[in-house]
Amino acid sequence: MIKRRPFHHSIYFKSKKRPITSTCAVPLDPQPTSNDHTSLFQSRVHDLLRRGLLSSAQQAIQRFIASSPTVHDAVFAIEFAAASGVDLGLGISCENLRKLVDLGEPLSAHDFYHDHLIARGIEPDSNIVNSMVICLAKLGKLDDAVKLFDRLIGSEDCVLSNAACTMILEGFYEQDKFLEAFDYFVRISDANVKLGMWIYNVLINGLCHQGYVGEAIQVFDIMCKNTGLPPTLHMFKTLFFGLCKKGWLVEAELVFEEMEVQGFFVDKVMYTSLMNAHGKNKKMKMAMRVYFRMLKKGCDPDICTYNTLIHGFLKMGLFDKAWVLWNLMSDLGIQPNEVTYNLMICYYCKQGKLDCATMLLNSMVPCNLAPCVHCYTPIIAALYKQNRCLEVDEMCERMLESGIIPDHVLFFVLMKNEPKGLELQLCLLMLQAIAKNGCGLDHSSLSNFDKINSSAGLEQEIELILREITRIDLNLCNVAGSIYVSALCEGGKTEAALACFKNVASAGCIPLLFTFNSLIKRLFQDGRFEDVKSLFEIMQNEGIVPNLETYLIMVNEYCKQEDLASAFGILDQMKEMGPKPNVAIYACIIACLSKQRRISEAETVFHMMHRDGLDHDEVAYMTMIKAYTRNGRGDKALNLFEKMIENAIQPSSYSYTALLSGLVKRKIRLKNVGRGFCSK
Repeated sequence: MIKRRPFHHSIYFKSKKRPITSTCAVPLDPQPTSNDHTSLFQSRVHDLLRRGLLSSAQQAIQRFIASSPTVHDAVFAIEFAAASGVDLGLGISCENLRKLVDLGEPLSAHDFYHDHLIARGIEPDSNIVNSMVICLAKLGKLDDAVKLFDRLIGSEDCVLSNAACTMILEGFYEQDKFLEAFDYFVRISDANVKLGMWIYNVLINGLCHQGYVGEAIQVFDIMCKNTGLPPTLHMFKTLFFGLCKKGWLVEAELVFEEMEVQGFFVDKVMYTSLMNAHGKNKKMKMAMRVYFRMLKKGCDPDICTYNTLIHGFLKMGLFDKAWVLWNLMSDLGIQPNEVTYNLMICYYCKQGKLDCATMLLNSMVPCNLAPCVHCYTPIIAALYKQNRCLEVDEMCERMLESGIIPDHVLFFVLMKNEPKGLELQLCLLMLQAIAKNGCGLDHSSLSNFDKINSSAGLEQEIELILREITRIDLNLCNVAGSIYVSALCEGGKTEAALACFKNVASAGCIPLLFTFNSLIKRLFQDGRFEDVKSLFEIMQNEGIVPNLETYLIMVNEYCKQEDLASAFGILDQMKEMGPKPNVAIYACIIACLSKQRRISEAETVFHMMHRDGLDHDEVAYMTMIKAYTRNGRGDKALNLFEKMIENAIQPSSYSYTALLSGLVKRKIRLKNVGRGFCSK
């Protein structure tokens, strides 16, 4: 930190040939109301001046200002001093500034500071700077307040007031600049300034919300050291959930244990959050340990707890253990809900066991559970994957006839699997279903697309339905608008998509993240990078956090342009701020490096994945294997293929075909790959 020169406390004033006149902004009556106290003050000052005791007269004026109950009385003292030929000095100026600020006149204080101190070349001391920091912060001039505060805290004889420090931090809080607030908080704490508990509470909450959990822990430790007070329950929970979200589970468990030591009850939400965090890291033994600890402490699990554990086991492919939990839950009288069924259906679909998934779906109604769109969507996606398109039509018809409202995810699945160019027709069908099942409006007569001869006609009908949905239900308007924006983006109609986006926002909706992702991808494809930046600013202003899909779109588009510097910049941003990069993002970068013949860097990124806590899956291995074959490294490609099998990752027929094709094209010896393929 750059050291600034110390303030000079000995200020010498040049003698004045005429009395000083006040320029205070507050309108004054030059003759204050007469009372005993004021008369006594005037007599006392005159007496001291007559006896040549200038310093004592200044002190009397300063005391009068300090005890003044109104701004009028304080400014009268300044006027009286000027009329009596008394130099205000730092003491009187400082007291007057403090009084004006305390009495709610920061603008008058600001004018007084410039007219009586800055204009005369007087360098203020710590007390005046503290008052002006408060004054500027109250006027909303945080940048100016910070500049003054930096001068003060950088001086060797720094004297910080609690009020000035609090105003600086509060100013940062109001602007959601919690990281900047943390930096000043540390400097203030180093200066041994005592702060109120609310300062710690708000700062910890803000830092955790923005993902700065390490800094939040430091604030927590400083608070315990400086105040000697025990943390509040809210503070414990805020820190705990922030640590779980960040994946810092060792620290989360320490907070967990400290809460119990302090006598706080750890509720089922906290237990479930910790299990969920372990499940995300595929540490189900740890998750089950938390579960048994929960039971031991007498805290009863609920449906959310069991869904969390089932989800964790399904992610690891441990389907039998998931069913054990399902049965245990039923034995305890806890009935599976829509989420439980959806988890199991998704897993069956992922494994290609559509009959089992459909059987589960059909069993929901007898259990008094109405299937939602999320239960149908994975089945429809799996049917497409198996090329069972007629069954897709039947499933969609069954779903819509049962009154289910489609969403943007289902539309995305349909759009990606239906022939190119049908985006607007699909969009119209989806909006008709939303209008009918969600708003009670029947537009089924519009399904005859033969009557609509152009995309302009389709757009006109879609916009008509969208306006009616907007009039009835803003939440459904958001979904319908998102579907329409996505359809327009897929069809290359960027301006129409942006217009729809603005219309949905002007109706009072906060557009879905899916909507932003569709527009970001389209704008990237059009080369409109400045518009992407503007869209990100809108997201930030609305408090919408980019997800993995957002970052994957950006990395993929940068790699298409072979702009690896920007792609690596996105990767670094994710590592710093979250979310954690996934295999697809790394694979995209590896493929681009391979295309540029930068095979050693591709290897580095491949190994970086493992160091960053990601397990190499089939996609990761095959991306690196293709990089080797592309660059004539057949031996390394075969060795990595064998290593993939050793790590219990069973290659699909597509992987065998891709490997054989790559080796044959480059005339690389096949060794025993063919025998492995035949055995499969």
